[in-house]
Amino acid sequence: MNTTLSAILLLSVPGWPLLLAFPALRSRLPCPWSCYIALLPALILLAVPTVFSVDLPWLLLGTGLGIGGASRWLLAMSVAVWAGAATLLHAPTGQPEDNRFTTFFMLSLAGNLGAILATDLVGFFAFSTLMGYSFYGLLVNAGNRAARRAGRVYLGLLILADLALFEALLIAAATAEDLSFEAARQAMAQSAAPGLYLSMVLIGFALKAGTWPLHFWLPPAFRSARLAVALLLGGVPVAIGLLGAVRWLPLGEIALPDLGLIIQGLGVVAMLYAIMVGLIRAKLKTLPAYAAILATGLFVTALGAGLADPAVWNRYENRAHFFIVFLGLGLAVLTVGTGWWKERNPYSDAPAKQDDDSNPWFERWPGAVVRWCGQMGFDTLPRLRAAWLAEVGHLRPIRAWQRSLDRSERFLQRWSLAITLFLLFGMVMAFVGALSWS
Repeated sequence: MNTTLSAILLLSVPGWPLLLAFPALRSRLPCPWSCYIALLPALILLAVPTVFSVDLPWLLLGTGLGIGGASRWLLAMSVAVWAGAATLLHAPTGQPEDNRFTTFFMLSLAGNLGAILATDLVGFFAFSTLMGYSFYGLLVNAGNRAARRAGRVYLGLLILADLALFEALLIAAATAEDLSFEAARQAMAQSAAPGLYLSMVLIGFALKAGTWPLHFWLPPAFRSARLAVALLLGGVPVAIGLLGAVRWLPLGEIALPDLGLIIQGLGVVAMLYAIMVGLIRAKLKTLPAYAAILATGLFVTALGAGLADPAVWNRYENRAHFFIVFLGLGLAVLTVGTGWWKERNPYSDAPAKQDDDSNPWFERWPGAVVRWCGQMGFDTLPRLRAAWLAEVGHLRPIRAWQRSLDRSERFLQRWSLAITLFLLFGMVMAFVGALSWS
């Protein structure tokens, strides 16, 4: 295959879903088949047995796309997961297609496929960012209160993750002349002080993948998301977060025994946490979340072993990619299985006492502090306690904060603003590409 056809095929894998994200273009296609048609370039790429890549200096200030042995398996897993989600999305319900949800579906699909095919740090960061913020739209599209709370937690942690990864990207750009994965890993391994880079990468991708102890968004997301979105949680944000850690960290190039031992310890604690808390909070819908925490804890342990001894990672590097593939497929199967079982047995997951535990911890602690302080002085200072409670009853800043967030979410859901920002981004990228090309 010549270079031109390779570039067209590789660009069409994330580019075709980006075009279909526009409702005007998508309306030309049959309604139930638009999501499947978006996967056609990826299927064609999987059918081509050769390994090839292409450099695109005019895209995102210089990036590249390519497919090889490991990325082919990851692409196949993503195509299978997205096809399953499209099947659940277009199940016969008698309701019209939600254009806004389908648009977020296409944008997240484009970012996911682009991150798998990216061959450098800039491309991976750009595509994973597109995927992450589009996936937030999928999470909150259910419209209920729990889904919006889970989306807020995911969005807040996603912003922190992108800030950390952007800092790591700046450090790599100042250290390495080439930002391809191999060159960046070698440059950071030879750097005199790679500690900040490693910290930013580990924190950023731990937030994106939902690994313990940065897993706050994962159980609420599984609990509140519709089945088509819950099916994607394992194969999209979790899998891409683990893949990013593998591609960005200088594994096999650097030996850090102390850091590796700490990371291995965190992975073991994460597995114990998933087993113990998963058994205590045995709810059917959150079972895939604790399975994901268990699996990511095992993966983190392997990363720690690779940082401690480069020879171990060089021996088992290919197995890490297969682990990510099986993790995405296994969580998808587990999610569908638990959803099917809950539909067949609607009362099997109902606890004796219904607790609204969908609130994140940073929304629950003000009420807990008020209740704890209310119990202080119950017998000794009843009058002061009553006066204090009366004053606190008028001060509910957390409610005002929630209302402001709700209004901002409703404002951001206006499609006209999203179209304007998307077109503005396209014009800026075209201008930058023209300057780079010239």
